[in-house]
Amino acid sequence: MHPTDGPLGPPGSHGTVIQFGRRTTRSGRGRRTPQPAPSDPAADLTPQQELAITLEAMFLHHDRTLTDEATADAFRLTLDTVLLMLDGSRAEHLVGEEEYRHLAGMIDGMRGAPEAL
Repeated sequence: MHPTDGPLGPPGSHGTVIQFGRRTTRSGRGRRTPQPAPSDPAADLTPQQELAITLEAMFLHHDRTLTDEATADAFRLTLDTVLLMLDGSRAEHLVGEEEYRHLAGMIDGMRGAPEAL
């Protein structure tokens, strides 16, 4: 369901959004009880997972997903084609060895995105 299709929730509801802000917890004497700092789930992600999430967001923006095997295969084929072009650039001395290794490494990192999701 798309957000513009109407209110979400049980039939008959008006899709009211309830704000859940931070509420302080008080001890028995009216003092605030210290709360643990919220954990940042993004802090636990590896660079490979972050890249996979970024790529998946790009695909989702176009109503595709890397979790679909056919889409993932087309993605890998495209990366193979880009690597072939990069190989040609290296063979023609248009890209140096250091640049080639850097760019090929980036492409290789992208290749693992479907499995990282």
